[in-house]
Amino acid sequence: MTPEITVQLYSVRDNAAKDYEGTIRAIADMGFGCVEPAGYPGSSAEAAAKLFKELGLRAPSAHIGLPIGDAKNEILDQAQLMGHEALITGCPPRFKEHYVSMDEVKKMAELYTEAAANAAEVGIQVGYHNHDWDLCEIDGVRAYKVFMENTPESVLWEADLFWVARAGLDPAAFVKEIGPRGKYLHGKDGRVKTDATFVEKETEDGKIMVSDSIPFLPAGTGQVDLVAATKDAEFTKYIAVELDSYEGDMMQAVKQSYDYLTQSGIAKGNK
Repeated sequence: MTPEITVQLYSVRDNAAKDYEGTIRAIADMGFGCVEPAGYPGSSAEAAAKLFKELGLRAPSAHIGLPIGDAKNEILDQAQLMGHEALITGCPPRFKEHYVSMDEVKKMAELYTEAAANAAEVGIQVGYHNHDWDLCEIDGVRAYKVFMENTPESVLWEADLFWVARAGLDPAAFVKEIGPRGKYLHGKDGRVKTDATFVEKETEDGKIMVSDSIPFLPAGTGQVDLVAATKDAEFTKYIAVELDSYEGDMMQAVKQSYDYLTQSGIAKGNK
């Protein structure tokens, strides 16, 4: 079955901060039936839930923190309000600190296992979204393999295909390897072979990685073979458009990505 197309709303954060409702309406007009929120710049979860309902949009996944500790109830309440099926971390709770040793990777896996148990109580899954730095080797072993060995299969892995390629891995093989965990994918494209460097930046929503250049491009115009990467994605239900940043008009880039992913048969939308 062809996966549904969605869009990581972090891509349009600047537009949304200026006019959240107008931005979401434009997204729906492009043909998206699903979106993946990452906060609600210029709005709130409550207002977004009403708007999504009016437009017939679903938010099966979101980038949000883990439902553990003091944040557990707030996150799960918001997830149920928005109708999320999966809560996916844009970055792990302690960012790169989790990758200084395999012991730290295992401690991180414990957090996701705890979060998965909490979310399962209300019928929701949790997941991990990768970059390139967290696909690193520690003591000669890829850290993600240890993470998956120490978490239940119910903990999803949202493979970002651009970052997988930039880490020197084959996206198609990676998607096949994660198997049933790969329910959600990011169909990101760009210049994989670039001298761009990425560094940490602290924001109101936590740490992110920012580049000294902008390698991201609309789907189908970069160096990631998205058709090959998703050909055998038998467990994938949703594929997201995402650009961390873009040198041109972001809304046009999102629309161009929508057109490529749907016309190539990678994903299906409403138009």
